[in-house]
Amino acid sequence: MSHAYAATHPLPTGGEVAVLSDPGPRPHNLHHVSIASHHTGTAVSICEGDTLDNDASRAGAHARIAAEVSAAAAAHTANPAAGVYAARTALETSLADDHLPFPPDTVSIVTSVATAVITDWTIDLCWMGESVRAFALTTEQMVHTLVQAHPQGSHPYHAVPPVRRRHVWREPPGEVEHDDLVLDLRRFLLCSDSLTLPLGTADLTRIMRRDTSAAITCAELIHAAKQRGALGNLTVALIDLPPSTRPNAAQAVRIKRLDLHTTAAPAHAAHQTAPRLHVA
Repeated sequence: MSHAYAATHPLPTGGEVAVLSDPGPRPHNLHHVSIASHHTGTAVSICEGDTLDNDASRAGAHARIAAEVSAAAAAHTANPAAGVYAARTALETSLADDHLPFPPDTVSIVTSVATAVITDWTIDLCWMGESVRAFALTTEQMVHTLVQAHPQGSHPYHAVPPVRRRHVWREPPGEVEHDDLVLDLRRFLLCSDSLTLPLGTADLTRIMRRDTSAAITCAELIHAAKQRGALGNLTVALIDLPPSTRPNAAQAVRIKRLDLHTTAAPAHAAHQTAPRLHVA
């Protein structure tokens, strides 16, 4: 983006979402972040735009289109995968309107996009590409990496990247899939890798743990990255979640972890015997 922008948005169930983007001294990876709400939940999407003709303004427009379309589609369907695929479709249409070539095996107008749908009991996350990151902070002050870098060269440059998905429950559901996490979440961070590369895990964890508002924490993350030499676009979305409505949620999470990970029975049997807790 050519300028910094910031926004805050209250969550229907309490808490808030804050987003902040700063172009940095020499922006080369243009990101955009967007928020959308529906009665099913709130969606946040962050996208890195690109272009076939190296036009920076066009790349920024592609990032904005992808983020806005993805957030809107995900919020209305309560499905982040719908948001990611909607962003790709919108950009393919935009590129066709520009009369630029679009080989069927490339998606060079959006290198990365990540979309999360937030409700009062879960965060559903879907992403593609390598330049987005996601982290969760629990009430016990533990930081979990939800989206991390993959080895360089895992896919050819500009090849269509695989779409990945991660589901994080705040309270244990009756049934969980093998890839689901159960965490007593306090904060959720979605950002570009231009923030995490200069900061590192230790500094990012220290700032996320501070008892400051979501908007102030976003500003502190970007300021710290700049102090450590960040040059590219710095874009973050931070979701502060209200305390769980279930008083013993943290204890329930610990019990659920034991049921899922320490039992000697097969995984499917563990799911059948795990206590069924229903969201109030």
